[in-house]
Amino acid sequence: MIGTQIGNYRIDREIGEGGMSHVYVGRTVTATDVLPGAYSVVLKVMTEELAGDITARKRFIKEAQILSKLRHRYITRFFEFINNENGAVLVMEYVEGTPVDLLLNEKGALPIKDAINICQCLLEALVYAHGKGIVHRDIKPANLICDMDGVVKVTDFGIAKIKEGGGGSGQTVLTKSGFLLGTPHYMSPEQIREPKDAGAKSDVYSSGVVLYEMLTGSLPFNSRSLPKLIDAIYRGEKQAPSALRPEVKKDLEEIVLKAMHPRMDQRFETAREFFEALEEWTARQPVAGSGPFASVETLKTPPQTDAARQWALVNVKPETNEKHAITGDSVMVGRDRTCAIVLSHPAVSRRHARITLSGTAPLLEDLQSANGTYVNNTRVERVVLKPGDIVRFGADPACTYVLRDH
Repeated sequence: MIGTQIGNYRIDREIGEGGMSHVYVGRTVTATDVLPGAYSVVLKVMTEELAGDITARKRFIKEAQILSKLRHRYITRFFEFINNENGAVLVMEYVEGTPVDLLLNEKGALPIKDAINICQCLLEALVYAHGKGIVHRDIKPANLICDMDGVVKVTDFGIAKIKEGGGGSGQTVLTKSGFLLGTPHYMSPEQIREPKDAGAKSDVYSSGVVLYEMLTGSLPFNSRSLPKLIDAIYRGEKQAPSALRPEVKKDLEEIVLKAMHPRMDQRFETAREFFEALEEWTARQPVAGSGPFASVETLKTPPQTDAARQWALVNVKPETNEKHAITGDSVMVGRDRTCAIVLSHPAVSRRHARITLSGTAPLLEDLQSANGTYVNNTRVERVVLKPGDIVRFGADPACTYVLRDH
């Protein structure tokens, strides 16, 4: 597809894919009323296999209908829907920036001020969308992008639900019985039980989970087993944010836990109410600076740690000459090209593990990888490493390393 022209757009590179589509960055070739110049855009292109699938095409059309209703500074802008015999294409704003999930992968947690500001931008977007009768249903860090000016954009309304008439009865939901639409770790109990019951309060819940993760660097529910994960979400049993990060004050913690309460009647009534609770909390804090939250580059700059020690993962087979330095505050290990340590092996998950430099020793965390992370032949989830430890990512001995310090 690279170099192909679709309508007024030429495809430059692929940036993602899913079960129904490939996502590309392209540029306008011919000026139009919507884009009167050379602009970068995102093109979400239906896969060739689904070009003749009526249900898939309906889902694309529904997403276009939803996006066409949204014009907000914190929501990626929709430009055009192309629908022909070869498939369907959504043309949207290209945001040059960093998804929040990558910021979390790099840092483990965000500064409290930045986490709250990102959440407030998200909630402002949801107040607007909910006012249009639109429920996102897939709020998660990967669908939030911080642009180069520090502005947050909410993306991917692909499984959103629209209430006809802007909030009245007659909900239209494109789903299949027995399938979870959304990302389980961020889904509300009612969305898991019955996707058609996922209303505005479900987005409030998911926003609470995102804020919890931004504040602590950890998910509240993180079982590898889907049944156990769902059971934990239903019960609502989780560690308090302050237990994971003591500087999270109790009154802020109460706001987070209220937003993600398993019972709908114990949650904030609306995204606006959640937003206002954060606004009131922020107003009570000592002024430590003014202006919006940090730019992407500021967020990505790791704090200084023990600079005297340098760490590296060295392949146990000397003939490979493979060595990966562990630099900065936190590094991601996996197949994905955005990882700091890229291991191009099928046994390695796209985002397999994270190594955080805290104090004098690295902390290794498995990120729910398919084939596990092993230290000295023992499968681990979270462990502090020491020099000489043998670390294996996945089941293949080719991805086995010894930890060295210098």
